[in-house]
Amino acid sequence: MSAALDLSRFECRRCGACCRIKDGIVRLSDAEIRRIADFLGMSEEAFIENETVLSPDRRCLVLKDGPDGGCAMLDECGLCRIHAVKPDKCRTFPYEWTNATSAEYCEGLKKIIGIR
Repeated sequence: MSAALDLSRFECRRCGACCRIKDGIVRLSDAEIRRIADFLGMSEEAFIENETVLSPDRRCLVLKDGPDGGCAMLDECGLCRIHAVKPDKCRTFPYEWTNATSAEYCEGLKKIIGIR
């Protein structure tokens, strides 16, 4: 994706597609783990045990994938269960990061670059 993409016109469609980007991982900081666990009414230990896995590079914990390969934090309607306290990686898409396949998934990016 072009680094020169004008994101001033980006509008999130809340479609959840960014939560299904292939090979995507959401790294979690200790503060994010505490915040999300508290929001879900879980202990940090229970959250870590049930909702995270070790990152492929073994440097940190990441959110688990759901059965369909999307983020396990998506509910049955495809909406984020932790939207109010979502991790920084989720908050900053697509302003601070995208990957080569982001526009294949994200409806807001498709509109900006004219893909339909």
